[in-house]
Amino acid sequence: MSPPGRRIDVVAFGELVIDLIPAGQDGGEPLYAARPGGAPGNVAAGVARLGLTAAMLTKVGREPFGDLAVRALATAGVRTDAIRRAGIETTALAVVALDANGDRDFALYRANCADASYARDEVDTALIRDARLLHVGSLSLATPISGAAQRHAVAVARAAGLLVAADPNLRPAVWADKRAMADAGREAVASADIVKLSVEELAILSGTDDPADGVRRLWHPRLQVMAVTDGARGARIHTAGDVVEIGGFAVEVVDTVGCGDAFLASLLAGLLEGGLDGLGRDRLLAIGQRACAAGAVMATRTGAMTRMPRADEIDLLMTGRHGEGP
Repeated sequence: MSPPGRRIDVVAFGELVIDLIPAGQDGGEPLYAARPGGAPGNVAAGVARLGLTAAMLTKVGREPFGDLAVRALATAGVRTDAIRRAGIETTALAVVALDANGDRDFALYRANCADASYARDEVDTALIRDARLLHVGSLSLATPISGAAQRHAVAVARAAGLLVAADPNLRPAVWADKRAMADAGREAVASADIVKLSVEELAILSGTDDPADGVRRLWHPRLQVMAVTDGARGARIHTAGDVVEIGGFAVEVVDTVGCGDAFLASLLAGLLEGGLDGLGRDRLLAIGQRACAAGAVMATRTGAMTRMPRADEIDLLMTGRHGEGP
């Protein structure tokens, strides 16, 4: 899929996390299964499982959890040779709680974690220059060292003519200062050509509960596509001159961890396939429907990185679709 001279479709920059997922009880005490995750890593795995070439830029610990995260990416087909290993810092952890509807909440353990120490001079800039798109989040901006590294990666991507995609992926539990969290999210949006936000994140970053007004407030001249997801209700995808509404897919929800990442992986795959020039309404609708289907497939399974949907699984769900309305 990559054009001549660009051997990598997507380079993802940001955190790798081990999600500790509820896995039953033993004598009344909760048991947890260790599942590799982290939004940028999930997106990298997602695009690789859809047939694109992907690579990861991050830093993990040398402990078994770091090995698990790197191995999961490699198994998905993601290049991991540029991932750095920390000297003493450990891989970040996220303890996941699920409610009766499968919706999740996180308690993140990131104090002095490995990816927070990922430094500017550790970023493989040659890898970025060999790509078509750099994908970033906002969590790396929470700490000075990794924040400088992300800004450097974006600057390298811009100078090399890459597209930049951003998913702020706001995690209030990680930020002592919620204003700083919003500032980091807006910085990620301002750096990007393609943005994915949940409707809740849109309200936080824009300062309004009116989604249309929120999109207008965050829009900037470089931005070409903004996708706003709304869980099972679907998504709206905005361009400078249009907006399409895509309805959700009815599935039996098991776990919503990674649904937004699966949506974004499919969205990026669709946009990269034909490019952003002349992105018409019909094509945008088709791309959005596949992205919503990808998120719905993800909701039917546990785990995230190792279970990102493949194209045939998305196709299977879409064949049962009736209607196109929200």
